[in-house]
Amino acid sequence: MTDAEEESAPGSGASKDTDPDAGSGKPPRFPRMHAFLARHEFLTSVMKVMSGTGLAQLVAALGTLYVTHNIDPTDWGLYGAVISAAQFVIPVAALRYDMAIVLPREDGEAKRIFRLATMINAIMSILSMLVMIPLGGVLSNALDHPEARWWMLGVGPIIFTYGEVYVVNYWANRRKQFGVIGTNAVWNQSVTVAGRIASCLVGFGALGQLIATFLGEVAALNNFRTRLGPDLRGIEEDRIPFRLLMRKYRKMPLLTAPNAIVDAVRQQGVNMMILFKFSPALYGKFNIAWVLMQIPSTVINQALSQVFFQKLSVTDAGHMFKAVRQSVIRSFLIGIVPFALLYFLIPPVLPWLLGDKFAQSAPIAVALVPWLFVNFITSPVSNMFIVTRNNGIALAFAIVYAVVPLGYLSVVNASIETTIYGMSLVMALLLAMYIGLALITARRFDNKYRDKSADVIAAEEAGITATQDED
Repeated sequence: MTDAEEESAPGSGASKDTDPDAGSGKPPRFPRMHAFLARHEFLTSVMKVMSGTGLAQLVAALGTLYVTHNIDPTDWGLYGAVISAAQFVIPVAALRYDMAIVLPREDGEAKRIFRLATMINAIMSILSMLVMIPLGGVLSNALDHPEARWWMLGVGPIIFTYGEVYVVNYWANRRKQFGVIGTNAVWNQSVTVAGRIASCLVGFGALGQLIATFLGEVAALNNFRTRLGPDLRGIEEDRIPFRLLMRKYRKMPLLTAPNAIVDAVRQQGVNMMILFKFSPALYGKFNIAWVLMQIPSTVINQALSQVFFQKLSVTDAGHMFKAVRQSVIRSFLIGIVPFALLYFLIPPVLPWLLGDKFAQSAPIAVALVPWLFVNFITSPVSNMFIVTRNNGIALAFAIVYAVVPLGYLSVVNASIETTIYGMSLVMALLLAMYIGLALITARRFDNKYRDKSADVIAAEEAGITATQDED
């Protein structure tokens, strides 16, 4: 790629994270490592995100371990129920237009999408809070905790702050400011954990945990405003009408958003079925196991997903299969040892760390290992379907991936540990099939578009002409 091409590529140019020694005339402190990282931009970007998310997840883990010794499982279960209700909407709060921020060639158009995504996120958050006025009473009565009715109204602010963190992270992704994504995570978890601890000290229970979560998201948004606010304000925004912009990227709400909705139905449907199938207390123990098991994979996987999505967005046809294959192999090699250690070390260690109230979370956590390991491998690859405009294939798989666990939970009558273990194995098998589907799709994309530019591919897949776009 020439210098001129790099300047025109998404997220390239002066917005890149800079080396503090670059241009200073000083030799780098570690010349060999400096030279190695300079030759491996992907690895450098991953390390920038990992440095932040790793610290953030360590803070989250320590905070969660403190909470398990100072909160009742039922309170944590009620907190999880409210968050699950919000999570039905959070993935599509911006109708997936937030993901489109990475795609345009011009930063002015990307800024316009930023504004569009924020506007849609605000509308969806307000509508969700209004829906919870009647629905919150139904859910709280079903849980036999009427006081939770008013907590359910918190889904509005929680949806907006979560959704807006997604929006700003995609802008940072586009600008290759991966360090900002990491510090967003650090501020988020640090403030959240401080709020969790304070809530336990004053006995606020589930309500205190909700307030802590909201404040953590606000802290992440404030970090973005400080770090990248001037960058965003310094770019002249295109004046393309929102209706034309929404049409140009219509595959986001038409195909990618339904995919996210199906995923939300699966994830939160599983949560709700466990909540009502067993009890708020047992769901609280499951939720703690899920949260803790997400931490080791999130440290690396969030970094890989963020950076790999940006890399895929500028990968030419003819190289997609190779990129996807390398991602699968890389994730497998990175994850195999840590997940094996988790499988064998959780039973003797986790009950001691969690305390008596949440000791049952340990066997549940072990049961989740197969599922989360294969999910760790597939997570970065999932963005390939978006970049290649094969959202329909991803949607079809997502429907199967949602129906299977919900059907499984509806017919299995066993202990929570046995139930989760069986579901974990089934989901791991489905994800292994997903890897094969991703490789086949990448190969077909390479064969179909090998000699065409990215702009031609985007126009053909979107079904629009250059003339229409200009209008």
